[in-house]
Amino acid sequence: MPRHLLKVSDFSKEECEKVINRAIEIKKNSKNYSSALEGETLLMLFEKPSLRTRISFETGMQQLGGHAIFYSIKDSPLGKKENISDTAKVASRFVNLISARVYKRQDVRDLAKYADVPVINMLDDFAHPCQ
Repeated sequence: MPRHLLKVSDFSKEECEKVINRAIEIKKNSKNYSSALEGETLLMLFEKPSLRTRISFETGMQQLGGHAIFYSIKDSPLGKKENISDTAKVASRFVNLISARVYKRQDVRDLAKYADVPVINMLDDFAHPCQ
């Protein structure tokens, strides 16, 4: 079962400190990490748009050698035209990581429940763990 980041409390204080320290290391020595995510693909599901969130996730993936796919849910809302469980299962076959910026907490929880890859909550009506 993959490990997800749905809220900050999903990680211990020590784990959060490790993530911050690794981010500092990557920032200082970015060339050493330019292929760290080579061959990895992130699917970014956006129901609620955000320029800063999109830029930071896309740029981060690119700078680490990975690839990001942007998908706007605006025209095909999760749980309406696109079944959340099907979306999570199908996406898991093609990507290594799913991130979601949604209006309802339950949507990101359902993505995590059905995905076979880690899910990162970029924002919901309860949490904003990447800010």
